[in-house]
Amino acid sequence: MKKNIFIAILIASAVFAPALPVLAQIDVITDKLKTDTNAQSEAFLEEAGLNKDISLAKVVSVIIYAFLSILGVVFVVLIIYAGFLWMTAAGSEEKIKKAKDIMLAAVIGLIIIFSAYAITVFIFDRVIFGSEGSQAGSAESSPAL
Repeated sequence: MKKNIFIAILIASAVFAPALPVLAQIDVITDKLKTDTNAQSEAFLEEAGLNKDISLAKVVSVIIYAFLSILGVVFVVLIIYAGFLWMTAAGSEEKIKKAKDIMLAAVIGLIIIFSAYAITVFIFDRVIFGSEGSQAGSAESSPAL
C-alpha cells in the first residue's frame, strides 16, 4: 500500500513539476522584445519599470533599508533564542540570567536599528530625494492667486 502511494506521488510530481507559470512569463517577455520595434520595446520596458535611471543615492538607500531589515530578522531570532533558553532553564539562575542578558542586548540593538532607520529615512527621503522634487516643480506646485 505504501509503495503504491509513493509511486502515485512520484508520477504526480513528474507530471506537474514542469508546468511552472514563470516559464510562460519569460517566453512572453522575450518574444515581445524580439518581435517589436525599438520604440515599442522601450515602451514595454518603461511599462515594466526596467529602463529607469536610478541614482546612486537611491541604490545606497535600498541597500541600507535591506540591511536594516535583515537586522530586524536577527532581533526576532535572538528574542526567540532567549525565550527558548529561559523556558528550558528549569529554574537555573545562570541560564535565566543569560536569557535576560540576551533579551536586553537584543532590545538595545532594536532601539539602535530603529534610530538608524529613522536617520536613513530622514536623510535619503527628505533631504536628498525631497530636494530633487522641489526644484523641478516649485513653480507649478504653488497655487495661482
